[in-house]
Amino acid sequence: MQRTLPLILTACVLAGCTIEDAAGPLANPEFSDAAKFAFVEFDAEREADLAFVMREFETQIYLAIDPEAEASTDRVMQLSDLTAADIGDLGTLPDVYPEGFDLEGQPVDPARTFPMAVVRTSAHLPEDHVGYMVLEDQVPVEPSSPDHYDRTFLDGTEVCFPAQDCDRLLTENYLTKDNALLTITYDLIKQYRWVDLNLPDPGGFTVDDVIVNDGPKRWAIIARSWDPNVAIGDNGSTAIFQSYSVEVWFPRDGGGFVRDGEANADGGEWTADSTGGGALRLLALWSDTSFGDSAIVINATRNGIDDIFTVQEEWIDAN
Repeated sequence: MQRTLPLILTACVLAGCTIEDAAGPLANPEFSDAAKFAFVEFDAEREADLAFVMREFETQIYLAIDPEAEASTDRVMQLSDLTAADIGDLGTLPDVYPEGFDLEGQPVDPARTFPMAVVRTSAHLPEDHVGYMVLEDQVPVEPSSPDHYDRTFLDGTEVCFPAQDCDRLLTENYLTKDNALLTITYDLIKQYRWVDLNLPDPGGFTVDDVIVNDGPKRWAIIARSWDPNVAIGDNGSTAIFQSYSVEVWFPRDGGGFVRDGEANADGGEWTADSTGGGALRLLALWSDTSFGDSAIVINATRNGIDDIFTVQEEWIDAN
């Protein structure tokens, strides 16, 4: 199996968008993999940059894969590798892999993470998903942690985020992942952000312009998570060295990509677009574990992501 197959998305028409001190118009952001860009730029000061990337990402998902396919194997997208620079602002990585593992003493490198993303549609709009995001006990919506998943909220964001009185939901999590491969207790930092997809393209604005949307809003949610430390399993022989993720919830309200004769990848015949109702979901994960990239781990990761989608959908249905 090929380890990575970057998702190539539309690049900027203009160059130089990273020159923040430019006196003239800025350009739209450049990227080759929007999932990676969204992870790295989650905290982007200009929300319009993130909105631009997410719109392009939304379009390319619909053209690259059938999000309504029944089998999770038909809804997998591969991603570009991360680099140390990509995660540099999230904290300091351990210097080396811990004692007792194959890479003992070697530098920890985000490029060793295995990337995978799974796409799926939801019958519920993004705002309907906020209900489980603000649960202190995440066990009901995290099937890989059936006994222990405690969430702590920072700065009162669990109160202001659901009503969009603040744009971030900041959480710290203490959980036990328990499945056929491992039992590991560890910490996880996870942040959520509202993004107005109807913000203007940043290209053409100057660094001094305040980019606002004076018309109707189109709200999506993006989340980013990471493990701040290496986690060792209960048996001492399994480990999660690194784990990073980005999730998106796009509304399927007809305000995004609507088909107008565009061809799907590889001659695919699916017809899904933003008019379907509910939400379009994607969870992208970059993980570095002690088990390598074997077929068993790949299948378990893919199925685990899809199980999360299913259980969260069922939670909304019941609540």
